[in-house]
Amino acid sequence: MQVSRLKVLKVINDTNGKIFAVRFIKKNGAMRVMLARLGVKHNLKGGSNGSSEANSLITVWDMVAKGYRMINLETLISLKASGREYEII
Repeated sequence: MQVSRLKVLKVINDTNGKIFAVRFIKKNGAMRVMLARLGVKHNLKGGSNGSSEANSLITVWDMVAKGYRMINLETLISLKASGREYEII
């Protein structure tokens, strides 16, 4: 199923803390596949993390690396959530 970049944030937010997979281009140009989830409150230090809809960044918990990571929605290629695969157009 194809989904626009504008609606991909809604699809991610609708996971309600369940695990999802994303494929995206990292800042250095490498492709990355990540298993992630939202809503993790582990090891929070407080303060601001810099993610917002204005800069297309979303903070997620990387299930493999066991740490917080940022995903740039502008470089997202595909998403698999709730048993559905989405191609980002």
